Amino acid sequence: MAKVTKKKSVANKETSQTSEKIQRTDTLGKVIEENPEIAPLLMQAGLHCIGCHVSAYESIQDGCASHGMNDKQITELVKAANALVAQFDKLPAVKFSDSAIEELIKRAKKAKNKYVRIVPAFGEYDFEATDEKRADDLIVSAALEKKTVSVLIDSRTERILKGILISYDKKQKDFVAKSERELKL
Repeated sequence: MAKVTKKKSVANKETSQTSEKIQRTDTLGKVIEENPEIAPLLMQAGLHCIGCHVSAYESIQDGCASHGMNDKQITELVKAANALVAQFDKLPAVKFSDSAIEELIKRAKKAKNKYVRIVPAFGEYDFEATDEKRADDLIVSAALEKKTVSVLIDSRTERILKGILISYDKKQKDFVAKSERELKL
């Protein structure tokens, strides 16, 4: 397996994404933005409105109450969300196989760019070569022998891809992701 190291971008003030404990008074929008892994848990609890415009302003407590949950149910949901976040925090950072690193190096070299950025693409992710580094970018360095590629990733995407191994399938000419997660909802 290739060596992968993560460092902050010069413009990023934090060294890593850490989760604050989720509180009842936190807005749904803030909690989901910072911890997207809890969205399925909230939906299982009946909060299907997590993508609703009101979620940006409504607290977990108010959202749960408006869906008929009592105080004990709200407390249990917040407790379960915190447990899931703690479990997620223990997952390793995104990893790249040797074949993925080879392909990423080729893409950066071909485009004559310094970085490769992970970008959302139709519900999945892809990579594009770039020289532009954004303020919220983390830099993930992946090395293969004496060659290194610097992958830019925003903190939310980095969080979503925790516990994922990215490989490159030469026959399909496409990246493939394998989850190393074993999360319990």
